[in-house]
Formats: sequence, structure tokens, C-alpha cells
Amino acid sequence: MNKNLSAIGFILSGMCILGAIDNVIVLISPEVGLWQFHFARSALAVPMLLAVGLAFGWRLRPNRLWWVTGRNMFLSIAMFIYFGCLGFFPIAQVAAGLFTAPIFVMIISAVWTRQPIGPIRIFAALVGFVGTMLVLRPEVGAFGWPNLIPIAAGLSYAFGNVVTRRWCEGESAFALLWSYMAIMGVMGGAVLVYLMINPTGLDGYLTRGWVWPSGTVWFWIVMQAIFSLIGIGFIMQAYLIGEVTYVTIFEYAMLISAGLTAYLAFGQVVPPLGLLGIAIIVATGVVIVMRTAKADAP
Repeated sequence: MNKNLSAIGFILSGMCILGAIDNVIVLISPEVGLWQFHFARSALAVPMLLAVGLAFGWRLRPNRLWWVTGRNMFLSIAMFIYFGCLGFFPIAQVAAGLFTAPIFVMIISAVWTRQPIGPIRIFAALVGFVGTMLVLRPEVGAFGWPNLIPIAAGLSYAFGNVVTRRWCEGESAFALLWSYMAIMGVMGGAVLVYLMINPTGLDGYLTRGWVWPSGTVWFWIVMQAIFSLIGIGFIMQAYLIGEVTYVTIFEYAMLISAGLTAYLAFGQVVPPLGLLGIAIIVATGVVIVMRTAKADAP
């Protein structure tokens, strides 16, 4: 029980850090594009991670490189969509889309293993989707609306979570972390090279090539890299020492942290229906996690 309490403390701290630090995209996006942000962040983070790993003698090399790379591709795509959306939408909306992942994990796992889901989890998934719609607030003709793009991050993140369990059993958590950050840097760098060779002529967050931003923006990129690693490190520690069911539930602290930081720092207000939607997402996510854990128990 003490280990679970410690794990809850780590997961709450990690998620609150990530929810807060992801808000700095509002300060970065006017000057730096999405691809340069990820390339620069990984260029800072990966050497730090490798230095720490070597200093402590941790295992750096993945056992199954191709499976780990496939897993990292899914998670990287999720983060590109997530951070891409942060340049245009309030963070509470984008985070709500990301946290549809438990619904998709349930569906993907059921298809993969051919196990029935059960009426309670199906009902929870439907209610959770309604909650997501309350936060994203799409208008009539919703499925063509850009507001639904954050859900794609949740879908890709769910695939990443499922294949982590299926493909990466026995892998070092540290090897998964640094290789994931490296893949994001490589993908961001590849798009930057493409934009240099084939410039779009547009100066937007998604179309901007390499620029030399102000010192303030460089400062926030460095802070984002450092605090992201701290937050992810806390989350890794939580999963290492605690029971997965308990730990996963507290991931939803990121939604609260992200929305509260956005309000205090930038005056972004979540409307009442959005707050109701967030509460529904959290409640249904907890139900899905608990019921899934019960179904998977031997």
C-alpha cells in the first residue's frame, strides 16, 4: 500500500508538471514551427538522457529495435498531433482529445484479443465520447470539423499503449524513453529538411521551416525539454513501483493541471459545459480502467 501511495504521488507530480509545461507552446508557436520545436527539444533531451543513463549504468539498448521503433512511431505521431493542435486550440480541448485514449485502448485490445468488452464498458465509452464532445464543442457536421483533430492524438496514443504491452515486454523503460525522444527528433528534423528543400512560402506554425527565434523562445524550449523529462521521469517511477490500475487513474490530473495553468497564466477559461465534459471524461475513464483491470485479472 505504501508503494501505491508513493506511486500516486509520483504520477500526480508528473502529470501536473506536463500539464503546466505544455502551456508554453502558446509562447513558442508565434516564432518557432512545430517541427523545429520537436527537433530542438529532442536535441536537448536525448543527450541529457543518455548521459544520465550512462552515469547510472542503465540499459540503453532496446532488445527488439524494430518493435520499439514501431511503438515509438505511434506515440510520436500522437505527440505531433497533440502539440500541433496546441498552436491553435486551448490546451483543455486538446488534452480532452488525447484522453480519449482509454476508450480506444479498450476497443483495440478487444479486437486484438477477440475478448468481449461488456455492456458497462461500452456504456462508459459512449458517455465518455459525449463528454469529449462537450469539451471540443464541434458544431453541426461535427465529423468534418477541425475541433475533432485532437481525438486523432488519442487514437494514435492508444495504439502506442497497446503495442507497448504486446511488442515491448521486457524492454528497459529508460531505453523506451530515450529512443522515443530520439524518434521525435528525427521525424521533426526530416520535415525541417523537406521544408528547406521545398519551402511552402507560408509562415505558419505547421509550415514554418528553421528560424532563429528570440532568446526568450529558446529559454522556453529548454524549459519544456527539462521539465518534460522530469515529468516523464516521475511517471516512469510511478509505473515501476505502483500497481498499473491505481497509477493509470491518476493520469487524468493532467487535464486539471493543464486547464488551471492555462487559466492562471493566459486567462483561458473553460466554459461550464467544458468543465462538465472533463468531469465525464475522468469518471468514464476511471470506470473503463477499473473494469478492464478486472476483466484482465486471472
